[in-house]
Amino acid sequence: MRTIILILAIVLRSVASYSQDWETVQIDSTVSVKLPKGFTKTEKDEKYSLVAVSPWGTILIFKTPDNPTVTPDIEKEKHLKRYYDDYIKNVRTVSSSSIIKDEKDETIGDLKVKDFTLQIDTGSGVLYRNFRLLHASSATYIFEFLYQDLHNQFAIPEKEKFFNSIEVNENLDKTDQYTSEEINKNNAENKKYLYWAIPGGLLLIGIIFYIVRRRKT
Repeated sequence: MRTIILILAIVLRSVASYSQDWETVQIDSTVSVKLPKGFTKTEKDEKYSLVAVSPWGTILIFKTPDNPTVTPDIEKEKHLKRYYDDYIKNVRTVSSSSIIKDEKDETIGDLKVKDFTLQIDTGSGVLYRNFRLLHASSATYIFEFLYQDLHNQFAIPEKEKFFNSIEVNENLDKTDQYTSEEINKNNAENKKYLYWAIPGGLLLIGIIFYIVRRRKT
């Protein structure tokens, strides 16, 4: 009987995921994305965060404007690649017990992005945090889709729907991914020290959102 109830719950939740309305959300003049209705967002000091809950996963979006004391110099394409790669290295440092996999260089329009997955053993199952990094228009955008391995079959289509819906302003080109002269004039050592703190903070925020969400469901 318990097995039948579990199967019924999965079927009903699956139906809900297909019928759930998604709407286009304009993050700013640079980025738009489709999200399930009922999301919440916070804006403070030009920083932006958004949380959306789908039947099988949790969506997180962070936007952080460039800061002369934090953001490294990005003057060429190779610097942008290093910026993304260093972010992943730093995530690996602050989450050494987890596994990073599926690293991929992708593009959205003319802009370059970086995708990767953080596999976390929570003690009660495996949690996947799927990331997309985008630096453009003097800001870093971090898109995440979190789901449990238990829901893998139904969560993956939702994840693909989310990431495939991310769009950028068609007028932007690769030069819009480079940092301003003000950023480039600042001390590199200060940037390196503070930049390492960013992944740890966002990873912690993401875990908190996930835990709160699980307690509510």
